[in-house]
Amino acid sequence: MRFLGLVIVVLGVSWTRVECQACSRALSVPLTNASRMENGSVIFDGRIFPQETVWSDGEVTFGCPCEAFPPCIRTCCSPGEWMNGSTCIRPTNETVNPVRPLDKYLVPEIRSMNELSDVFYTIPNIICPSEDKYALDPEEFPDQDMYTLHADGVMTTADSQVLSPDKYCIGLTMEDQSILVAVCHNSAPIKPPKVGWPIGMIVSIPFLVVTGAIYAILPELRNIYGKTLMCYVACLTIAYAFLTVVQLAPTDDMELWLCQTLAFVIHFSFLASFFWLNVMCVDIWWTFAGYRSIQGSVRQRERKKFILYSIYAWGCACLLTGICIIMEYAPGIPSNVVRPEFGVEKCWFKTEMAKAYYFYIPMGLTVLCNIILFILTAAKIIQHKKNTAHQLKGTESRRHDDNKQWFNLYLKLFIVMGINWSMEIISWAYKSPEYLWYITDLANTLQGVIIFIIFVWKEKIKRLLIKRFGCKGENFLSRDSTRSAYHSSTSRTCTTSVPLNEKTNSCPEPAAKYKSTNFDDSDGA
Repeated sequence: MRFLGLVIVVLGVSWTRVECQACSRALSVPLTNASRMENGSVIFDGRIFPQETVWSDGEVTFGCPCEAFPPCIRTCCSPGEWMNGSTCIRPTNETVNPVRPLDKYLVPEIRSMNELSDVFYTIPNIICPSEDKYALDPEEFPDQDMYTLHADGVMTTADSQVLSPDKYCIGLTMEDQSILVAVCHNSAPIKPPKVGWPIGMIVSIPFLVVTGAIYAILPELRNIYGKTLMCYVACLTIAYAFLTVVQLAPTDDMELWLCQTLAFVIHFSFLASFFWLNVMCVDIWWTFAGYRSIQGSVRQRERKKFILYSIYAWGCACLLTGICIIMEYAPGIPSNVVRPEFGVEKCWFKTEMAKAYYFYIPMGLTVLCNIILFILTAAKIIQHKKNTAHQLKGTESRRHDDNKQWFNLYLKLFIVMGINWSMEIISWAYKSPEYLWYITDLANTLQGVIIFIIFVWKEKIKRLLIKRFGCKGENFLSRDSTRSAYHSSTSRTCTTSVPLNEKTNSCPEPAAKYKSTNFDDSDGA
């Protein structure tokens, strides 16, 4: 009973300390070092807050200036501060301009003001009642984001939103001191959580690593096709790993240099993956087009081609990322030039226009090029089959079949990846219906699983792995699988031995040292 009485007393004291909240926290100002009058009113900053406009949370006393001194408006930062993402920074050696939107965003009766405080009681408060904020961009999206600020502090937008002062704030950007309007997300449609995207990438990363490792340790797969695939897989692995960090880490508290570094690595890795996928298409087209401009043996030609491909893929990615770095940090760039602005709002591009110029247009060009190359290659295969199939014999026939089967694998990869990346571009250009793009974006994060199924989850890869690690000097294959593997094996023997079926025979020596692995579609994928 004594304990219950103590609880009641504590609750009673707490209740007396917490007053009824007179206005939302977003429209409240802390009345620090204020003087309370006998009638309950509070004097703060030379103004008298009536008692009904004052409330306390038990520790801090707040005032409601919108009720006491209308009209009011919220500024995202205090006077003399800039916005840097979702934080405010006070410069030490530079003058901060007054916060005032251009006349075209103001109703006529308030255009005579020099700054917002001439007409409104300004509340420096960036918080939102719930969730996060998004920035209006009336220059890029006039049909949706064009806004008008009215004399009562209400803001209306072109897409028929009516925003009271607690639903938005106005501030200055750090880069060029331009006006930024941040709108609370609870005023916009609620979006599904993005937790599925990092989960999808976390699932993909082990499959990508395993795919790259298998192609690295099996000599039969280290041809020109396997090397280009390993480069593509490596780029995707790095891109997914860093993008997962960006999506899961609290970027608001992240150092600017770290946020920008992550963005540049993600940008470079994704661009490199697009160009390596393009290399695969170029190489398979080159093979069936019959070009033999590079002199030397097969191994020498493949080595020279891979060097050229590396210069192209890594070089193009470095060039485009280098342009991003120059546009991000070079001084004296005109304000009308689109810059990446990594780290301003998140660890990625700030504006949709920047995404288009620096990311989606290069992606779209590579996808379009790949489509053209695959159409040309398919036409060459059909023509080649009609004209010369009866003339191909022996090693040449096997090499042609091997190239055609690699084309089939690349075709599967491109169909899946091409559709996924195409959907990525379409979802960026057309935001709705959002639920459809969440599905395609999630499928995009599972590329590692798809690549593993196409290139690794095959019976012949399994046999090569068993041969590499599972036997020595004895044949572990059945008669059918021995005959199937006859054309794709090498003289390499296994280095370890394990108990095998009693019916195994001696390992046959290969008839030729032809090292390309024949991927028959009948074996999976």
